[in-house]
Amino acid sequence: MSAAPTYRTVQAESPEVAALKSKTNLASVSLGSKIISYSDEFFAEASNLLKDEEAVFLPEEFTERGKWMDGWETRRHNKNYDWTIIQLGFAGVIFGLDVDTSHFTGNHAPVVSIEGANATEAEVREGKAQFVEILPKVNMNPGSHHYFAYAEATPVYTHLRVNNYPDGGIARLRVYGQVVPQTVVQSSDGLVDLAFVGNGGRAVACSNQHFCSPSNLVLPGRGKTMGDGWETRRSRTPNHSDWAILKLGMPGYIDRVEFDTRHFCGNFPPLVTLHGTVSEEDVPPSDAQWTEVVSSVPLTADKQHFFEATGPKDKAFTHVKFTMYPDGGIKRIRINGRPAAGN
Repeated sequence: MSAAPTYRTVQAESPEVAALKSKTNLASVSLGSKIISYSDEFFAEASNLLKDEEAVFLPEEFTERGKWMDGWETRRHNKNYDWTIIQLGFAGVIFGLDVDTSHFTGNHAPVVSIEGANATEAEVREGKAQFVEILPKVNMNPGSHHYFAYAEATPVYTHLRVNNYPDGGIARLRVYGQVVPQTVVQSSDGLVDLAFVGNGGRAVACSNQHFCSPSNLVLPGRGKTMGDGWETRRSRTPNHSDWAILKLGMPGYIDRVEFDTRHFCGNFPPLVTLHGTVSEEDVPPSDAQWTEVVSSVPLTADKQHFFEATGPKDKAFTHVKFTMYPDGGIKRIRINGRPAAGN
C-alpha cells in the first residue's frame, strides 16, 4: 500500500479551517453521498455521518437498543474494528477532513483511519476496488472536531472507507474538496448548467453569508428548507446590495438562467442582476471587468424564475457575479449554456 498523503492537524478556529470550509463537502448527503456498506451500526446509523446539519444531543431520547445518538455508533467489545464505506456525491480531490465526535464522550471511537478509492459502485460492492490509506490511524478525543489539512490535493476519489478502532461513535465526517467531473451533466434541452457543483462549479466569494453559505446555490435539487440556500443579514444602509461570485465548472457561453427562491417567502430579494467575467484566478481581482448577462429583474416568493441571457451570447465566461438588491435569500442559481471549445 502506498504512503498516505502528507497532512497536518489544524486548530478549529484557524484560518486554515476557514479555508477548508469554503470548499465543497464531498461527503454531504445534499450532493447524493450515501453509505455503501458497513460492519455494524447497532446503536446509530452510519448514514448520520453524511448529514449537513451539526450533530445534536437529546438527553431524554432513547431507542429500543439504547441511547439515541446523532452519528454512527457501533456495539461494544469488538475484537477487531468497525468500518463503513461511503460513496461520495461526486468524484473529487480532497484538501482536508473533519472527523467529528461531537456528543460522543464515553462512547467515542478512540482511533480512526480513512482510505480512499477511485472505482465504480459495482467494483466497491463486489470487493474489487483498491483502497489506499489517506489518513493513518489517529487518536480521537471525545466530543471534538478533528481537522486535518493536506499539503496538496489528493488524487481523485469516488469512495472512502472509514475505519473505527475498535468500536464506538463518530458524529459526522466532512470531506472538504473539489468536484472533478467525470462526465458533463446536461439538461433536457441539451444545455449544460455551467455552475452546477456536479460540473465543477462552486462559490468562491460573497459579500455576506450570515445565515447560510452561497455554496448551497449550486447544489442538486431544490433543497429541503430555507436553511440550505444562501441568505444574508438584513441591511439598513440605503442603496445596499449583496453579491456572490460563482466560478463556473468550465468556461462557457450563457443562454438562459434560473433563479429559485424556494422557501424564501418574506425574505427573497426583490431585484437581482447577473454579470460575467473572464479570469484565471479562483476569485477575480477587484479590477475585473464585468459584463451584464441579465439586467435588473424582479423576483417573487418561493418560485423558480427563468430568464434569457441578455448579454453577449458569443462571449465565454469563467465566472458569474449574482447581485441582490438590497439583500435576502435565494435557494439555487442555474447558469445554462454551452461549454466553450476544448471544455
